[in-house]
Amino acid sequence: MVTYGWRKIAFFQYENREKFVTQTNNVGTKSNIGNINKGLEWLVEYSKGRRTGDEFENHQAFVRYLGKYYLLKAEYLQNEILDLNYISGEARFRLPIGKKLSLSVGAIYRTYDKAYGHNPIQLYLQGNEDVPGQMWWTLAYDYAGHTDQLYEMIDPFTGQSLGYDYQWFNANGELLAASDADYRNSIFEDVVNQYNEEQLDLIGGFADVSAIIGLDFYHYRKNFWAHIYGNVLPLHKLVEGDERYSYGTYNGSDDWIDYQYGGVVGFKITKNIGVFTEVQIQKFWDRKLEAIKAGINIKL
Repeated sequence: MVTYGWRKIAFFQYENREKFVTQTNNVGTKSNIGNINKGLEWLVEYSKGRRTGDEFENHQAFVRYLGKYYLLKAEYLQNEILDLNYISGEARFRLPIGKKLSLSVGAIYRTYDKAYGHNPIQLYLQGNEDVPGQMWWTLAYDYAGHTDQLYEMIDPFTGQSLGYDYQWFNANGELLAASDADYRNSIFEDVVNQYNEEQLDLIGGFADVSAIIGLDFYHYRKNFWAHIYGNVLPLHKLVEGDERYSYGTYNGSDDWIDYQYGGVVGFKITKNIGVFTEVQIQKFWDRKLEAIKAGINIKL
């Protein structure tokens, strides 16, 4: 993965301003404290790469104002790996607890363009009290325009029947698959993905207002440091979008738990060599990210 970015964020003490062969990500961009008492910080980041053969692009931008007893933050995120897109704005009160802890409480407004949790193909196949379920091949006929043809399989050596199967053809009569199994394991997967995307686009976007609580811990010594953050969103209120397809309806209530937590811990082995471990965990709606990495910092 290749990442490009521009930032105006104060470095923490464990982040060396000089170039490193390997360097940790800036956990300060995800936590609710900065290495300044007050001021404006921002980040614009673009990354692209390939995962399991598929190319992806990720975009992130945020602007944050830190005050001694409050913070304001706006963020835009588009993550194609997780299929997670949202724009958020938040305001929190901050309460320092000693020199290492900080508690924050406030509200966050999030807009998003997809009915997270809802699976159109599941509704198509299983139905509900208003709409009867359909067989999978009906989607292939009516939506994709594909057709099948029954044929008998014959053993060329004995002439005995080996059973029956279906060949699948596109709208131009071209062969797509020689059996139901081949069709469902290849072509039909693309049909389902396209159907899901189109149906979700028809539903439209949503906006929630949520309570948010954060706790941050920062400890630094010359040879050891720990920077840990956590955010919990325990209560939510739909303010825009079709309630029938909201995540609250999917979940059965508006009190689901979204969260973010993570941090970096590191220590120096010598004056110019250090090691670190970084963890990032996030769950927003039904999208979950888990990442852990370890590395060596070498000061040249």
